[in-house]
Amino acid sequence: MEALVLFANAYSEAIDLLKELIKIPSSSGREDAATQFLQSKLKLYFPQSRMDRKGNNLVVESIGETDGPTLLLCSHLDTVEALDSWTYDPFGAQQVGDKLYGLGSNDAGASLVSLIAAMRLIGKPKAGRIILALVAEEEVGSQGFYTIEPSLPRYDAAIFGEPTNLKMATSMRGAMRLKLRSRGIGCHASVPWEGDNATDKFVQDIQALRAIDLKDDSPWGGSTIEPTLINGGRTANQIPDLIETTLDVRTTPKKNNEWILRSIQDADMEIEVLFNRRKPMFNDPQSKIVKAFQKHYPSLDECVFDGTCDMAFATAPSIILGPGELKVAHVADEYTELLAIKEAISVYKSVIETYLSDCGES
Repeated sequence: MEALVLFANAYSEAIDLLKELIKIPSSSGREDAATQFLQSKLKLYFPQSRMDRKGNNLVVESIGETDGPTLLLCSHLDTVEALDSWTYDPFGAQQVGDKLYGLGSNDAGASLVSLIAAMRLIGKPKAGRIILALVAEEEVGSQGFYTIEPSLPRYDAAIFGEPTNLKMATSMRGAMRLKLRSRGIGCHASVPWEGDNATDKFVQDIQALRAIDLKDDSPWGGSTIEPTLINGGRTANQIPDLIETTLDVRTTPKKNNEWILRSIQDADMEIEVLFNRRKPMFNDPQSKIVKAFQKHYPSLDECVFDGTCDMAFATAPSIILGPGELKVAHVADEYTELLAIKEAISVYKSVIETYLSDCGES
């Protein structure tokens, strides 16, 4: 009975924490207020643990046996910018039935508060220890985790909290961001034949991108190249001489980052690489952290992660696991289901305890 009461309290406090967190704007690079808020909460939750703040990244080391296995729990506190098409207040934390609406509620607030709750319920592990990393700037290339990972205590495995509908993911696509420049010759719009409209080259470039065969037999079905930001022209009566397009690229092991770059260069396009650190990643399906999940939840499905996350820079066997679905991330009226958080706390707690116990005995 006592365990049920403790769990109910942890779940209730996790929901309250998420509501408070949603109300604090924390887009990538502007997480300071959210970091300060979480820092004050973590001091209350883990008074005996060591906590470090590095930039807007927080790291908590649980009290435990340093000669046993060490498990890293990681999720991110930053969000993307809110779209104009929200019908709810993105910072209102409005609850409608079992759904809690708010920017970052699903990606990745639900995972973040669930990991904290699970760690609180475990307390001092019977074997090994836990490191909790709440990181910034995940949405802009995992800059936070990339920066702090080399200074983390050695860890033997990791769980990355992202929306997977509580299906375990051991693999993910790589990612790049590219700048496509389509050039022309500017002139007065009344005499367009005196110039060369960059829009025409832009259309040709997009058609050339669409002609690249991105499909393969990977679990994702292939890589993707998508224009996400387009900027061109200076005035309404001038033929544009330049159109710049940001390309979001997601890659598979067969159609990987290098293959994509070669294919674009072969198509005679002017490209600048803005970001190219996240490579396609597969973890060992026989690793101990995978087996810890399968031992406790053999009926729960596994999945491949369509997005990318901080796992790209992990230095130990890892899984991606969390409540919510990726299709609800980065959209207007983002939400998380409260019962999914309740289930996530239970799943996280069981997997963490199983991993530390089994590895501690081996």
